[in-house]
Amino acid sequence: MPACLRKRKSPGLALLLAIASSTVGAQEEPETGAIDVCRGTRDDSEVTMIELARRSLSTTACASSAWLDGLFGDEMMYEDYRHTYGTVSVGSLWSDYDGFDPRLRFRVRLQLPQWNERFSAFVGRVGQDEYVSDVEDDFDALPSRQFGDLEDERMLLGLGYSDPKRTGNDFDASVGVRLGTPVDPYVRTRYEIVRHFAGQNVFSVRTTAFWQNSEGFGVTLRSYLDRSWSDRFLTRWLNVGKYSEASEGLEWYSQMTLFQSVRDRMGLAWQAQVDGATGNEVPILRYAVRLIMRRQFRDFDWLFLELRGGVDWPREELAEVRKAGLELGIAMEMQFGQGRAPR
Repeated sequence: MPACLRKRKSPGLALLLAIASSTVGAQEEPETGAIDVCRGTRDDSEVTMIELARRSLSTTACASSAWLDGLFGDEMMYEDYRHTYGTVSVGSLWSDYDGFDPRLRFRVRLQLPQWNERFSAFVGRVGQDEYVSDVEDDFDALPSRQFGDLEDERMLLGLGYSDPKRTGNDFDASVGVRLGTPVDPYVRTRYEIVRHFAGQNVFSVRTTAFWQNSEGFGVTLRSYLDRSWSDRFLTRWLNVGKYSEASEGLEWYSQMTLFQSVRDRMGLAWQAQVDGATGNEVPILRYAVRLIMRRQFRDFDWLFLELRGGVDWPREELAEVRKAGLELGIAMEMQFGQGRAPR
């Protein structure tokens, strides 16, 4: 897959920053706090505003890791904390069916080396149920409608367990809470099998079992089949099905994507999708085709522009008439921190 296809400061992250700057600083010598150590000795006098913003996010994430990891021991491992990473994106979707829908998202993975390398903390503003139930698609900056709806976004705080060494038979688990009124706790476990075969093919199947206070118990099964045709083209057939106590029967979608590398820093995704719910009065909720462009900036390889345009044919009620409507979107996504790049 081409490399380029791989918020205001949020209240949750700002809160972690405030706690980190006061609590972690108290664990060190008075003149040296976590913010200062994470910031280092970089010269900020000749950098752009967007670079300053990224450095600020990286420092905040590093200091937040230091504060949280400091709950499990007295040794501050700043080289590990600097490997905290995340993304933040701002954009908007517009469609004939849903109208204008602004989006502000971020994800931060915090390192906890004093506890165990298999554990990490998660802070994010994501789709309120899609993250927990594992129905997200391949594009985080501007998510597609799943099961007929665009989800509201909420703050999530969580603690996760996973083996950093991926073997092709991988288990991970997480517990957390969605902030709001009332708070919405969740528990999630996943098991994924990945297999390579016939040279250029990869098959994966992942089962997710979850409980969320607002959703009840549920299970999600997702699979994809990748085929690399050349250095420039790759196809992915993605299928997702979810059933929970709150779902309308089996909610599902099937998506076929052709990834095309146009240049080193630009890629296209040609996509067709159908989704539905067996318990809905209209079982097939939507057909859609779209083109997504991801562009990596030459001078800032951590900054991406995402543009999309498409046509969909939605219908959620028997009284509706299925007709074609336009879908347009634009987003900017920034990756920050020194850790591995997010999916």
